[in-house]
Parts: sequence; structure tokens; C-alpha cells
Amino acid sequence: SFIDLYSDYGLAKVRSGKYNYRPQYDSKKAGAYHWNEAIHPEINASTEWSKYNSEAKPYLENGFGAVLSHAKDGIARGTATFVALSDKTDNENILIKDAAAFYSFKKGVSKQKNPSSLMGSIALLRQTYFDAEWYELQNSQTNLSYNSFINQQELPQFFAINNELDYNRVYKIAEEFEIDYILKGSGKEFLRIDEVANTEFPIIIPLNFPNSYDVDNPETAEWISLHKLKDWETAPFNASILAQNEVEFCITSSGLDKKSNFITNLRLAIKKGLSKQDALAALTTTPAQLIAMDHKIGSLESGFFANFFIASKDVFENGKIYENWTAGEKH
Repeated sequence: SFIDLYSDYGLAKVRSGKYNYRPQYDSKKAGAYHWNEAIHPEINASTEWSKYNSEAKPYLENGFGAVLSHAKDGIARGTATFVALSDKTDNENILIKDAAAFYSFKKGVSKQKNPSSLMGSIALLRQTYFDAEWYELQNSQTNLSYNSFINQQELPQFFAINNELDYNRVYKIAEEFEIDYILKGSGKEFLRIDEVANTEFPIIIPLNFPNSYDVDNPETAEWISLHKLKDWETAPFNASILAQNEVEFCITSSGLDKKSNFITNLRLAIKKGLSKQDALAALTTTPAQLIAMDHKIGSLESGFFANFFIASKDVFENGKIYENWTAGEKH
């Protein structure tokens, strides 16, 4: 079965609180934690995770059997848990308790005044790295956030970006602190392909292609920019362009308005030049390798978890998925 490395399956959706007209400068989180609520590496997805069969269904129908789930909130987001999508107990479905650490430039639902800009988010993250270095050398205080942050540095480091211009920004942070990130991309890597390739970072790409524009009315068609039209035309080529430039990548179903569009968009990407071999690797062996689970999942071998599906024909063409065995459980 396929593997999705960018998911919040089984976790409560992060929701913002009520708007406060008075600016909030200090953290309202009780405890010995970081002074900024957007920095919460102490969040552990495995302690909050529980299977939701209704949420698992779209994944299973698209061929997925396991996902890397984390809370999509904040700059330092904490750890993700790697789970199977079976009907077994939560205890059996958690394959790796702490599978990766996640970061982003978005402060999320925090109501604190700072950071209030992209520059502020970058500065806060850099300061967190510096502060963690200082914290390791002192013994006068305890900070639970820094304890977690330091302990997570040996895990795979995932960085979620939503803008093609962020690649160079993340690369500079990686250079400064000697970190090998795995990037969750925007789906528009083709716009900055040289920068993407030069980072030498693995990429997780969504298949969130723009919808076609209605150009039947000449008056409204004039409002559609050439930039939007080029994005619509080129987005399905994104995966094949990455493959041609020898960029290691895998594919996520995240970012789609409708999960049911995943297989359709995947087939479109293949029609636009992505080889079936590269598509299969991007959904199985590559994600398994990135989280060091290629000894248990991602291929069919003796001693591995029995994760596979049966389709009527080639699923990359017009095959329909009939049954999905996830961690040995039939769906």
C-alpha cells in the first residue's frame, strides 16, 4: 500500500480561539515551556492519536496503508507518529511512536503578537536553535520545550513550506545549523527547479493541480492572468520535472479539495511524463526510506508488514482498488 508522509490523520483538528482585540505579548500556556506559543516541540502526536475510521476511508480508497501524522500547527510543531490505517487497536496501529520532527514558517493558531511576519518567523526559529545550544550547556533551569527540541534532533527533520520562494530560506537555515531537512513542498517546484535541485533535500509534493478556468466568456477571460494559465498548464508536469532533475521526492494526498481527486491527478501526472516506476517509488519505497522504515514497510518481503492492495487493473491507468490489506487487516 502507499505511504503518506504529510497527514494529521487521527488527530483533533487544530482550531483557533476567539479573537482578542487586545494584543497578547506573553504566552498563556502554563508550565515550564517556551515563551512563544508557536514553539511547542513538546507536542507528541502519539499521545493524542486515535484512529478515526471515517477519516481512514478516503486514504484506503486511494491505496494508502500507512501515514505519518502530526499536528499541523506552529513553527516548531513537535513529533509525528507513524501509523497504520487498519481496524486494529490504537496500540497495534502505532508503528513508530516518535517518527519525525516537524517545522514550518507559519505560527499557526497562536494569538501572541510575535511573530507577525515571515521575517519574524525565521528569526524566532533561528533563535530557538541558538537558545537550545545555550540550554544544553547550562544547569540553572529547566525548560520542557528545549528538552524536547534537543531530543528530537536525531529524528528525521521535516519542514513544511507553502511558497516556492521558501526553498532558499530553508536552505540557509539548514546550512547555518547543519540540518538535513525533508521538505513538504508547494506543488510548484517547477518554478524554482534549480534552487530545489541545489538543496539536495528530499521533497514531499502534493498533487493539488489548479482547476481549469472558464474562458467561455471573453470578458471574464480577460481577468485570468498569463501566470495563472501557465501554472494550470505546468503543474501536472511538476513530478516529472523533479524526476528529470534527479530530485528525490515522494507524494502526498494533502492539499486536495477532494481526496477522491488523488488517483485522477496521479494518473494525469503520469500522462505528463512521470514514469510509473518513479510514481510507485514515490508512494512506497522512498517514503519508507525517509523515516527509516524500509526494513518493515514499502515493499513485499518476508517479515514485512502485510500492506498491499488489489486492483482490477494497473492503478496508474484505469484500475480500481478493490481491497486494501493494511498491516494484515483486510478493508
